[in-house]
Amino acid sequence: MESFLDRVLSDAAAPARRSDDAQTGPARARRDDASPPGPSRAREGRRRPGDGAGGAPARAAAAGLPEPPAGAAAPRIAIYDTLTSPPRVVAVEEEDLPALVASLAEKTYNHCREQGGQVPYTVIQELIENLLHAYFRDVVVTILDNGQTLRISDHGPGVDDKERVFQPGFTTATPLHRQVIRGVGSGLPIARESLQFLRGLLTVEDNLGGGAVFTIRLPQRETAAPAAPPAAPVPKLTTRQKKVLVLLMELGTAGPTQVGREIGIAPSTAFRELGLLEEMGLIHSLGDGKRALREEGLRLLDTLV
Repeated sequence: MESFLDRVLSDAAAPARRSDDAQTGPARARRDDASPPGPSRAREGRRRPGDGAGGAPARAAAAGLPEPPAGAAAPRIAIYDTLTSPPRVVAVEEEDLPALVASLAEKTYNHCREQGGQVPYTVIQELIENLLHAYFRDVVVTILDNGQTLRISDHGPGVDDKERVFQPGFTTATPLHRQVIRGVGSGLPIARESLQFLRGLLTVEDNLGGGAVFTIRLPQRETAAPAAPPAAPVPKLTTRQKKVLVLLMELGTAGPTQVGREIGIAPSTAFRELGLLEEMGLIHSLGDGKRALREEGLRLLDTLV
């Protein structure tokens, strides 16, 4: 079946053939005879189609390349900053297909990098060039997972043999395609091998409603764990203060009078020691003059016993 691109190429070549046929005969022969060979004529033979007025679009039309999609049909890049928020959508339009391939690859790479992604530019370029086979029909490039997942979908003819498409040398590129890409069957195998060095995957699936979806997945980048807060310095306790802590662990709660009686010191001295231990954060007041151990005090006792 004749493809869209082949029809465009045939339509572009038909006027040129009719023009050549119309110029056959004596008039054309006289014109050829009247044009002596020389430098100026040689330069005309080397002139590229479309040089002069019209620029790149004229050259693309002369080469038989179709016009790139524009407006609502233009390729789009959807960037998901988070999975819970709607994506940022960027439309990409250019005046010819070679410029569209270059621009879409460059913008996709830049947006991936802005998200922290590590997908190599050469891999992105190979997959964007592959969209020529889909005639850039309904192209959507989706960037997910902080740039580590890249999904390129289209509504082209799709991929029948999803294993063979990654084999070196397999290509469906036509002469028209090769005006924009190499078309030697090395792009997708190189892309998959490059991703394997990064522990990544490249897969192809059928798209809903026809076409294909190529997906790149790289492992998520490991984020450094937050540094633990510095450990609090271990307070240096006197023998008497250690006795007070052990007593509070045994009794649960105690006031200055009981502490002084149990360890044989004056109540005023016991009151002062309890105040120092409270300042260290090892015990706390219950509001009725009594004190009790805090978690910090218990942990300290575990290291002392």
